[in-house]
Amino acid sequence: MIKFGLVGTGVGGEFIARALQELRKEGIAELRAVVGRKPAKTESFAKRFGARGWYTSLRDMLSREELDAVAISTPHYLHFPQAVEVMEAGLHVLVDKPMAINLVEADEMIRLSERKGVKLGVIFEFRFDPDIERMKKLIDEGKLGKLIMGEAVVEWHRPAEYYERSDWRGRWATEGGGALINQAIHTIDLLLWLMGDVERLWALVGTFAHDIEVEDLAVAALKFRSGAFGVIQGSTAIYPGLPTRLEIHGTEGTLIWEGGSLKMAVVKGEEEVRSGAEAEGLASWARPEAVPIDNHVRLVRDFAQSIAEDRKPRVDGVEGRKSLEIIRAIYLSGRTGHVVELPLRE
Repeated sequence: MIKFGLVGTGVGGEFIARALQELRKEGIAELRAVVGRKPAKTESFAKRFGARGWYTSLRDMLSREELDAVAISTPHYLHFPQAVEVMEAGLHVLVDKPMAINLVEADEMIRLSERKGVKLGVIFEFRFDPDIERMKKLIDEGKLGKLIMGEAVVEWHRPAEYYERSDWRGRWATEGGGALINQAIHTIDLLLWLMGDVERLWALVGTFAHDIEVEDLAVAALKFRSGAFGVIQGSTAIYPGLPTRLEIHGTEGTLIWEGGSLKMAVVKGEEEVRSGAEAEGLASWARPEAVPIDNHVRLVRDFAQSIAEDRKPRVDGVEGRKSLEIIRAIYLSGRTGHVVELPLRE
């Protein structure tokens, strides 16, 4: 049984804690201790999810608990220092997206995990979604022919209060960006996983509907190393908010994943196949807490098993860095007006 500590008691922390509850039933992993800012809330959270210890200091938890790994789901700017503290203590770390707010931090996290011999995982749970895995299999088997176009569209709405009630959202120094690095990053990660590496991009980045430092709307045109084209659209300014959409087009077929389910899978010469799953309640463009827990369970299970089996987790630091690199490149292009060549060095 892999023993986990958890830092963070917000929506992301609840997903991890709920996943660990399920994995405890399987005898794979369990939540042993929780760190949060507010003592009463943290104690209540810990008891609700069966953790034996609760703390307001990560250092205290690391010094007093016998743990194998720590999951981090805190404001973005804390991911790097907290992950470093955990790895320096010799423990494995699973960090929520984005893994860091810039590539300097991400690269140091990857180097430190290698130097300390610990696992570094990043929470991109949609890679474990059965429909996404099905899309990946069709692409890898060549069923779509030559890939020519990939589109990641995240047109969500967040009211002004979303930013006003938080002291870290909407600021470069603490959130690291806006709609792209927070809301669209999952879909950008999937686009890269399915389409491959990007060669260069050009972007427009702006703030239209909120009084914040960072973007609430961005669009980017991409050229992949394969020669395929791509588009990324990310926003928290689209009223009333629309379902997330991921489209993959090849010379022999098209795949469309929308609102959390595979809406279209068409391959030349074969009958059209649609997903039978209806994504009830998966309105993450409106209520992120409504997303089902299944994919988190699969991701945390894989991470725990990577520790037990001494192998790389499926979404390690190198994989987790890819979407961050593209987002940072989009920000650079939006700021300068220039085409940005990849790989990006910061």
